[in-house]
Amino acid sequence: MQTSHVIAAGFSISIVLASAWVASCTQSSPGDVASAGSSGRGGSAGSGGVAGAGATASSGGATASGGNASGGATTPGGSTSSGGTSASGGTPGGGGTSATGGNAGAGGANPDAGARDSGRDASATGGTIKDGGATATGGSPGTGGVTAVGSTGGTTATGGSTSTGGTSTGRTGTGGATSTGGSIGAVTTTCPGAVPTGTTSSWCSCEQWGQWANGSYTYYNDIWGSGAGAQCIWATTANKWGVAANHPTTSGIKSYPNISISPAKAISAISDYTSSFDVSVPSSGAYETTYDLWVKGTTSSRIEIMLWMNYTGAVGPIASAYDASGKPVADKANVTVGGHSWNVYFGTNGSNDVVSFVRTSNTSAGNVDIKALLLWIIANDTTRYGVFTSSWTLDQVQFGFEITSDGSTQAFVTNSFSVT
Repeated sequence: MQTSHVIAAGFSISIVLASAWVASCTQSSPGDVASAGSSGRGGSAGSGGVAGAGATASSGGATASGGNASGGATTPGGSTSSGGTSASGGTPGGGGTSATGGNAGAGGANPDAGARDSGRDASATGGTIKDGGATATGGSPGTGGVTAVGSTGGTTATGGSTSTGGTSTGRTGTGGATSTGGSIGAVTTTCPGAVPTGTTSSWCSCEQWGQWANGSYTYYNDIWGSGAGAQCIWATTANKWGVAANHPTTSGIKSYPNISISPAKAISAISDYTSSFDVSVPSSGAYETTYDLWVKGTTSSRIEIMLWMNYTGAVGPIASAYDASGKPVADKANVTVGGHSWNVYFGTNGSNDVVSFVRTSNTSAGNVDIKALLLWIIANDTTRYGVFTSSWTLDQVQFGFEITSDGSTQAFVTNSFSVT
Protein backbone atom coordinates (compact mmCIF):
# COMPACT_ATOMS: atom_id res chain seq x y z
CA MET A 1 0.00 0.00 0.00
CA GLN A 2 1.28 3.43 -0.82
CA THR A 3 1.10 6.30 1.59
CA SER A 4 2.46 9.18 -0.50
CA HIS A 5 0.79 11.18 -3.23
CA VAL A 6 4.17 12.30 -4.62
CA ILE A 7 5.18 10.71 -7.92
CA ALA A 8 8.76 9.35 -8.07
CA ALA A 9 10.99 10.40 -10.92
CA GLY A 10 11.69 6.88 -12.16
CA PHE A 11 8.14 6.32 -13.23
CA SER A 12 7.37 5.90 -16.93
CA ILE A 13 4.96 8.06 -18.88
CA SER A 14 4.12 8.39 -22.56
CA ILE A 15 5.68 10.71 -25.11
CA VAL A 16 3.47 12.54 -27.55
CA LEU A 17 4.27 12.33 -31.29
CA ALA A 18 3.02 14.95 -33.75
CA SER A 19 1.83 12.27 -36.17
CA ALA A 20 -1.23 10.10 -35.89
CA TRP A 21 0.88 7.61 -33.95
CA VAL A 22 2.46 9.07 -30.85
CA ALA A 23 5.38 8.35 -28.57
CA SER A 24 5.50 7.71 -24.83
CA CYS A 25 7.00 9.67 -22.01
CA THR A 26 7.79 9.01 -18.41
CA GLN A 27 5.41 9.48 -15.55
CA SER A 28 6.33 9.42 -11.96
CA SER A 29 5.24 7.17 -9.14
CA PRO A 30 3.48 7.96 -5.87
CA GLY A 31 6.06 6.37 -3.67
CA ASP A 32 8.82 3.82 -4.16
CA VAL A 33 6.54 0.81 -4.45
CA ALA A 34 3.80 1.78 -6.86
CA SER A 35 4.25 3.21 -10.31
CA ALA A 36 1.14 5.16 -10.99
CA GLY A 37 1.36 5.33 -14.74
CA SER A 38 2.51 3.68 -17.91
CA SER A 39 4.34 4.22 -21.15
CA GLY A 40 1.95 4.14 -24.02
CA ARG A 41 1.99 6.78 -26.68
CA GLY A 42 -0.93 9.17 -26.62
CA GLY A 43 -1.87 10.70 -29.92
CA SER A 44 -4.44 13.09 -31.19
CA ALA A 45 -7.80 11.50 -30.80
CA GLY A 46 -8.93 12.37 -34.27
CA SER A 47 -6.57 10.14 -36.27
CA GLY A 48 -6.41 6.43 -36.45
CA GLY A 49 -10.10 6.05 -36.96
CA VAL A 50 -12.06 6.88 -33.91
CA ALA A 51 -14.84 4.39 -33.57
CA GLY A 52 -18.16 6.06 -33.81
CA ALA A 53 -20.87 6.02 -31.32
CA GLY A 54 -22.57 2.68 -31.46
CA ALA A 55 -26.06 3.97 -32.07
CA THR A 56 -27.96 7.14 -32.11
CA ALA A 57 -30.16 7.44 -29.09
CA SER A 58 -33.59 6.67 -30.26
CA SER A 59 -36.77 8.06 -29.07
CA GLY A 60 -39.14 5.57 -27.65
CA GLY A 61 -41.18 5.75 -30.77
CA ALA A 62 -42.99 8.29 -32.85
CA THR A 63 -45.51 10.20 -30.87
CA ALA A 64 -48.79 8.57 -31.65
CA SER A 65 -52.04 10.33 -31.36
CA GLY A 66 -54.75 8.33 -29.78
CA GLY A 67 -56.84 8.84 -32.83
CA ASN A 68 -58.82 11.70 -34.31
CA ALA A 69 -59.35 14.37 -31.73
CA SER A 70 -63.04 14.19 -32.00
CA GLY A 71 -64.89 11.26 -30.59
CA GLY A 72 -66.77 11.16 -33.81
CA ALA A 73 -68.83 13.56 -35.78
CA THR A 74 -71.26 15.41 -33.57
CA THR A 75 -74.45 13.56 -33.90
CA PRO A 76 -77.65 15.33 -33.34
CA GLY A 77 -79.76 13.52 -30.82
CA GLY A 78 -82.65 13.53 -33.22
CA SER A 79 -85.18 15.90 -34.52
CA THR A 80 -86.50 18.28 -31.93
CA SER A 81 -89.85 17.12 -30.79
CA SER A 82 -92.38 18.31 -28.38
CA GLY A 83 -91.64 15.18 -26.44
CA GLY A 84 -88.25 16.33 -25.31
CA THR A 85 -85.46 18.81 -25.45
CA SER A 86 -83.11 18.69 -28.42
CA ALA A 87 -80.09 16.66 -27.41
CA SER A 88 -76.68 16.65 -28.93
CA GLY A 89 -75.58 13.17 -29.82
CA GLY A 90 -72.43 13.58 -27.81
CA THR A 91 -70.00 16.22 -26.79
CA PRO A 92 -67.49 16.87 -29.57
CA GLY A 93 -63.96 15.74 -28.77
CA GLY A 94 -63.26 13.18 -26.09
CA GLY A 95 -62.15 10.66 -28.64
CA GLY A 96 -59.17 9.96 -26.47
CA THR A 97 -56.25 11.85 -25.14
CA SER A 98 -53.43 11.93 -27.63
CA ALA A 99 -50.94 9.27 -26.50
CA THR A 100 -47.28 9.94 -26.68
CA GLY A 101 -45.24 7.00 -27.77
CA GLY A 102 -43.11 7.28 -24.69
CA ASN A 103 -40.61 9.72 -23.27
CA ALA A 104 -38.54 11.00 -26.15
CA GLY A 105 -35.23 10.07 -24.53
CA ALA A 106 -35.98 6.49 -23.58
CA GLY A 107 -34.40 4.99 -26.68
CA GLY A 108 -30.96 4.74 -25.12
CA ALA A 109 -28.36 6.60 -23.13
CA ASN A 110 -27.28 9.95 -24.48
CA PRO A 111 -24.19 9.22 -26.59
CA ASP A 112 -22.70 12.58 -25.73
CA ALA A 113 -22.84 11.70 -22.06
CA GLY A 114 -20.33 8.89 -22.59
CA ALA A 115 -22.77 6.36 -21.24
CA ARG A 116 -22.29 3.81 -23.95
CA ASP A 117 -19.62 1.14 -24.31
CA SER A 118 -18.49 -0.37 -27.58
CA GLY A 119 -21.20 1.44 -29.44
CA ARG A 120 -24.16 -0.04 -27.67
CA ASP A 121 -26.72 1.91 -25.71
CA ALA A 122 -29.27 0.69 -23.24
CA SER A 123 -32.39 -0.89 -24.61
CA ALA A 124 -35.37 1.40 -24.73
CA THR A 125 -38.93 0.37 -24.20
CA GLY A 126 -40.28 2.75 -26.79
CA GLY A 127 -42.88 4.11 -24.44
CA THR A 128 -45.83 2.74 -22.54
CA ILE A 129 -48.56 1.57 -24.83
CA LYS A 130 -51.43 3.97 -24.59
CA ASP A 131 -55.08 3.33 -25.33
CA GLY A 132 -56.52 5.58 -27.96
CA GLY A 133 -58.88 6.88 -25.31
CA ALA A 134 -61.91 5.67 -23.49
CA THR A 135 -64.82 4.91 -25.71
CA ALA A 136 -67.06 7.94 -25.67
CA THR A 137 -70.76 7.59 -25.64
CA GLY A 138 -72.55 10.14 -27.66
CA GLY A 139 -74.25 11.52 -24.58
CA SER A 140 -77.31 10.84 -22.56
CA PRO A 141 -80.26 10.18 -24.77
CA GLY A 142 -82.52 13.15 -25.12
CA THR A 143 -86.20 12.97 -24.60
CA GLY A 144 -87.90 12.59 -27.85
CA GLY A 145 -84.71 11.77 -29.72
CA VAL A 146 -82.82 8.65 -30.67
CA THR A 147 -80.00 7.69 -28.32
CA ALA A 148 -76.82 8.48 -30.19
CA VAL A 149 -73.52 6.69 -29.69
CA GLY A 150 -70.73 9.05 -30.50
CA SER A 151 -67.56 7.24 -31.55
CA THR A 152 -65.02 4.83 -30.21
CA GLY A 153 -62.59 7.68 -30.07
CA GLY A 154 -60.23 6.42 -32.71
CA THR A 155 -58.12 3.39 -33.20
CA THR A 156 -56.10 2.40 -30.16
CA ALA A 157 -52.54 3.56 -30.77
CA THR A 158 -49.44 1.80 -29.57
CA GLY A 159 -46.74 4.05 -28.28
CA GLY A 160 -44.51 3.18 -31.16
CA SER A 161 -42.41 0.22 -32.10
CA THR A 162 -40.21 -0.86 -29.25
CA SER A 163 -36.66 0.32 -29.89
CA THR A 164 -33.55 -1.46 -28.70
CA GLY A 165 -31.59 1.77 -28.69
CA GLY A 166 -28.83 0.34 -30.84
CA THR A 167 -27.42 -3.14 -31.29
CA SER A 168 -23.85 -2.52 -32.33
CA THR A 169 -21.30 -4.29 -30.15
CA GLY A 170 -18.37 -2.25 -31.38
CA ARG A 171 -15.50 -4.12 -32.99
CA THR A 172 -15.44 -7.45 -31.24
CA GLY A 173 -12.08 -9.15 -31.37
CA THR A 174 -10.13 -7.41 -34.08
CA GLY A 175 -11.66 -3.95 -34.13
CA GLY A 176 -12.56 -3.07 -30.58
CA ALA A 177 -13.39 -4.46 -27.22
CA THR A 178 -16.66 -6.19 -26.68
CA SER A 179 -18.57 -4.51 -23.91
CA THR A 180 -21.93 -4.37 -22.29
CA GLY A 181 -22.34 -0.89 -23.71
CA GLY A 182 -25.43 0.98 -22.71
CA SER A 183 -25.99 -1.05 -19.55
CA ILE A 184 -23.51 1.27 -17.84
CA GLY A 185 -25.80 4.25 -18.17
CA ALA A 186 -24.95 7.92 -18.00
CA VAL A 187 -22.16 8.99 -15.64
CA THR A 188 -20.70 12.30 -14.49
CA THR A 189 -17.27 13.40 -13.31
CA THR A 190 -18.52 13.79 -9.76
CA CYS A 191 -18.95 11.43 -6.83
CA PRO A 192 -21.22 9.52 -6.63
CA GLY A 193 -22.29 10.42 -10.18
CA ALA A 194 -19.29 8.55 -11.60
CA VAL A 195 -20.66 5.25 -10.32
CA PRO A 196 -22.90 3.44 -12.84
CA THR A 197 -26.54 2.93 -11.95
CA GLY A 198 -27.07 -0.35 -10.12
CA THR A 199 -23.55 -0.46 -8.67
CA THR A 200 -22.84 0.23 -5.00
CA SER A 201 -19.29 1.50 -4.55
CA SER A 202 -17.19 1.40 -1.40
CA TRP A 203 -15.01 4.31 -2.49
CA CYS A 204 -15.12 7.18 -4.97
CA SER A 205 -12.62 9.98 -5.55
CA CYS A 206 -12.15 12.79 -8.05
CA GLU A 207 -8.76 13.85 -6.62
CA GLN A 208 -5.79 13.88 -8.97
CA TRP A 209 -3.81 11.39 -6.88
CA GLY A 210 -6.77 9.73 -5.18
CA GLN A 211 -5.96 6.23 -3.94
CA TRP A 212 -7.63 3.51 -1.88
CA ALA A 213 -6.31 0.24 -0.43
CA ASN A 214 -8.53 -2.85 -0.35
CA GLY A 215 -6.76 -5.97 0.88
CA SER A 216 -3.65 -6.55 -1.23
CA TYR A 217 -4.86 -4.19 -3.99
CA THR A 218 -4.52 -0.42 -4.26
CA TYR A 219 -6.56 1.76 -6.63
CA TYR A 220 -5.11 4.95 -8.14
CA ASN A 221 -6.89 7.75 -10.00
CA ASP A 222 -3.48 8.86 -11.34
CA ILE A 223 -4.21 11.93 -13.49
CA TRP A 224 -0.60 12.69 -14.42
CA GLY A 225 -0.56 14.11 -17.97
CA SER A 226 -0.60 17.78 -18.91
CA GLY A 227 -3.82 19.33 -20.17
CA ALA A 228 -5.97 16.74 -18.42
CA GLY A 229 -9.68 17.17 -17.84
CA ALA A 230 -11.94 15.86 -15.08
CA GLN A 231 -11.83 12.24 -13.93
CA CYS A 232 -13.29 10.28 -11.01
CA ILE A 233 -12.52 6.72 -9.91
CA TRP A 234 -14.69 4.34 -7.86
CA ALA A 235 -14.33 0.78 -6.57
CA THR A 236 -16.18 -1.97 -4.74
CA THR A 237 -14.74 -4.45 -2.27
CA ALA A 238 -15.11 -7.18 -4.93
CA ASN A 239 -12.53 -5.61 -7.29
CA LYS A 240 -15.14 -4.18 -9.62
CA TRP A 241 -14.08 -0.63 -10.37
CA GLY A 242 -14.08 2.05 -13.00
CA VAL A 243 -13.70 5.68 -13.95
CA ALA A 244 -15.73 8.47 -15.50
CA ALA A 245 -13.39 10.65 -17.58
CA ASN A 246 -13.74 13.74 -19.74
CA HIS A 247 -10.33 14.62 -21.16
CA PRO A 248 -10.00 17.06 -24.07
CA THR A 249 -9.37 15.93 -27.62
CA THR A 250 -5.68 16.76 -27.61
CA SER A 251 -2.53 14.68 -27.92
CA GLY A 252 -0.64 13.29 -24.96
CA ILE A 253 -1.66 10.75 -22.34
CA LYS A 254 -3.70 12.33 -19.56
CA SER A 255 -4.10 9.55 -17.00
CA TYR A 256 -3.65 5.91 -16.06
CA PRO A 257 -6.36 4.97 -13.53
CA ASN A 258 -5.48 1.48 -12.34
CA ILE A 259 -5.64 -1.32 -9.82
CA SER A 260 -2.23 -2.34 -8.48
CA ILE A 261 -0.64 -5.21 -6.56
CA SER A 262 3.00 -5.63 -5.51
CA PRO A 263 4.28 -9.23 -5.62
CA ALA A 264 7.86 -8.09 -4.84
CA LYS A 265 9.18 -11.59 -5.53
CA ALA A 266 12.05 -12.95 -7.63
CA ILE A 267 10.88 -14.28 -10.99
CA SER A 268 12.75 -17.54 -10.36
CA ALA A 269 10.79 -18.02 -7.12
CA ILE A 270 7.40 -17.68 -8.80
CA SER A 271 6.02 -21.03 -9.95
CA ASP A 272 3.17 -19.43 -11.90
CA TYR A 273 1.53 -16.03 -12.09
CA THR A 274 -1.70 -15.48 -14.02
CA SER A 275 -4.32 -12.76 -14.18
CA SER A 276 -7.88 -12.47 -15.46
CA PHE A 277 -9.90 -9.39 -16.44
CA ASP A 278 -13.23 -8.31 -17.90
CA VAL A 279 -13.87 -4.72 -18.99
CA SER A 280 -16.51 -2.54 -20.63
CA VAL A 281 -14.99 0.35 -22.58
CA PRO A 282 -16.19 3.15 -24.90
CA SER A 283 -16.13 2.86 -28.68
CA SER A 284 -14.70 6.35 -29.17
CA GLY A 285 -11.85 8.45 -27.86
CA ALA A 286 -8.17 7.51 -27.67
CA TYR A 287 -7.04 5.04 -25.01
CA GLU A 288 -5.78 1.52 -24.35
CA THR A 289 -6.70 -1.10 -21.77
CA THR A 290 -3.34 -2.33 -20.53
CA TYR A 291 -1.35 -4.16 -17.92
CA ASP A 292 1.75 -2.34 -16.69
CA LEU A 293 4.32 -4.72 -15.21
CA TRP A 294 7.52 -3.59 -13.51
CA VAL A 295 10.58 -5.79 -12.96
CA LYS A 296 13.37 -4.57 -10.75
CA GLY A 297 17.06 -5.46 -10.60
CA THR A 298 19.42 -5.44 -7.65
CA THR A 299 19.88 -1.71 -8.14
CA SER A 300 17.13 0.87 -8.53
CA SER A 301 16.82 0.18 -12.27
CA ARG A 302 13.46 -1.07 -13.48
CA ILE A 303 12.04 -2.27 -16.79
CA GLU A 304 8.46 -1.61 -17.82
CA ILE A 305 6.43 -4.26 -19.64
CA MET A 306 3.07 -3.28 -21.12
CA LEU A 307 0.37 -5.73 -22.24
CA TRP A 308 -2.16 -3.97 -24.49
CA MET A 309 -5.42 -5.95 -24.44
CA ASN A 310 -7.40 -3.47 -26.55
CA TYR A 311 -7.02 0.05 -27.88
CA THR A 312 -9.00 2.70 -29.74
CA GLY A 313 -7.95 5.89 -31.51
CA ALA A 314 -4.57 7.39 -32.31
CA VAL A 315 -2.40 5.69 -29.72
CA GLY A 316 0.61 3.42 -30.15
CA PRO A 317 3.46 1.77 -28.24
CA ILE A 318 7.04 2.96 -27.81
CA ALA A 319 9.21 1.35 -30.49
CA SER A 320 12.81 1.24 -31.65
CA ALA A 321 11.82 2.18 -35.21
CA TYR A 322 8.96 3.97 -37.01
CA ASP A 323 7.92 3.91 -40.65
CA ALA A 324 7.62 6.95 -42.93
CA SER A 325 4.13 7.74 -41.62
CA GLY A 326 5.28 7.60 -38.01
CA LYS A 327 3.71 4.22 -37.27
CA PRO A 328 5.75 2.06 -34.87
CA VAL A 329 7.44 -0.97 -36.38
CA ALA A 330 7.23 -4.22 -34.41
CA ASP A 331 10.51 -5.94 -33.54
CA LYS A 332 8.72 -9.30 -33.44
CA ALA A 333 5.34 -9.99 -35.06
CA ASN A 334 2.65 -12.57 -34.33
CA VAL A 335 4.27 -13.96 -31.21
CA THR A 336 2.05 -16.46 -29.36
CA VAL A 337 2.81 -16.58 -25.64
CA GLY A 338 0.92 -16.19 -22.38
CA GLY A 339 -2.35 -17.26 -23.95
CA HIS A 340 -2.49 -14.55 -26.65
CA SER A 341 -0.99 -13.49 -29.98
CA TRP A 342 1.06 -10.27 -29.93
CA ASN A 343 3.21 -7.86 -31.87
CA VAL A 344 6.20 -7.01 -29.66
CA TYR A 345 7.94 -3.62 -29.53
CA PHE A 346 11.17 -2.75 -27.73
CA GLY A 347 12.14 0.80 -26.89
CA THR A 348 13.10 3.29 -24.23
CA ASN A 349 11.45 6.41 -22.89
CA GLY A 350 14.68 7.95 -21.63
CA SER A 351 14.31 6.66 -18.08
CA ASN A 352 13.30 3.02 -18.49
CA ASP A 353 13.54 0.33 -21.11
CA VAL A 354 10.03 -0.56 -22.28
CA VAL A 355 8.73 -3.82 -23.76
CA SER A 356 5.22 -3.56 -25.22
CA PHE A 357 3.10 -6.57 -26.14
CA VAL A 358 0.22 -5.32 -28.32
CA ARG A 359 -2.44 -7.94 -28.89
CA THR A 360 -3.00 -8.64 -32.60
CA SER A 361 -6.76 -8.35 -32.05
CA ASN A 362 -8.67 -6.49 -29.37
CA THR A 363 -10.38 -8.31 -26.53
CA SER A 364 -12.39 -7.17 -23.53
CA ALA A 365 -11.90 -10.26 -21.36
CA GLY A 366 -9.41 -13.06 -20.87
CA ASN A 367 -6.65 -14.74 -18.88
CA VAL A 368 -2.99 -13.81 -19.16
CA ASP A 369 -0.02 -16.00 -18.14
CA ILE A 370 2.33 -13.31 -16.86
CA LYS A 371 5.10 -15.71 -15.81
CA ALA A 372 5.25 -17.14 -19.35
CA LEU A 373 5.62 -13.63 -20.81
CA LEU A 374 8.50 -12.81 -18.45
CA LEU A 375 10.31 -16.02 -19.37
CA TRP A 376 9.80 -15.31 -23.07
CA ILE A 377 11.50 -11.91 -22.74
CA ILE A 378 14.43 -13.46 -20.87
CA ALA A 379 14.83 -16.15 -23.55
CA ASN A 380 14.33 -14.00 -26.63
CA ASP A 381 15.87 -10.62 -25.93
CA THR A 382 19.51 -10.89 -24.99
CA THR A 383 21.00 -8.07 -27.03
CA ARG A 384 18.44 -5.28 -27.19
CA TYR A 385 16.07 -3.46 -24.87
CA GLY A 386 14.44 -4.98 -21.80
CA VAL A 387 17.33 -7.25 -20.84
CA PHE A 388 16.89 -8.86 -17.43
CA THR A 389 17.21 -12.28 -15.81
CA SER A 390 15.05 -14.53 -13.64
CA SER A 391 16.91 -13.25 -10.58
CA TRP A 392 15.13 -9.92 -11.04
CA THR A 393 12.02 -9.18 -9.00
CA LEU A 394 8.48 -8.89 -10.29
CA ASP A 395 7.99 -5.69 -8.38
CA GLN A 396 4.54 -4.48 -9.38
CA VAL A 397 1.53 -5.51 -11.51
CA GLN A 398 -0.97 -2.83 -12.56
CA PHE A 399 -4.06 -3.00 -14.75
CA GLY A 400 -6.10 -0.08 -16.02
CA PHE A 401 -6.92 2.40 -18.76
CA GLU A 402 -4.32 4.73 -20.25
CA ILE A 403 -6.47 7.59 -21.53
CA THR A 404 -5.41 10.24 -24.06
CA SER A 405 -8.78 11.81 -24.87
CA ASP A 406 -12.53 11.29 -24.54
CA GLY A 407 -14.30 14.17 -26.24
CA SER A 408 -17.15 13.81 -23.75
CA THR A 409 -17.70 12.14 -20.40
CA GLN A 410 -17.17 8.41 -20.85
CA ALA A 411 -17.31 5.39 -18.58
CA PHE A 412 -14.57 2.75 -18.30
CA VAL A 413 -15.52 -0.22 -16.13
CA THR A 414 -13.52 -3.21 -14.93
CA ASN A 415 -16.27 -5.75 -14.25
CA SER A 416 -13.81 -8.15 -12.60
CA PHE A 417 -10.06 -8.50 -12.02
CA SER A 418 -7.83 -10.98 -10.23
CA VAL A 419 -4.28 -12.31 -10.06
CA THR A 420 -3.23 -15.80 -8.99
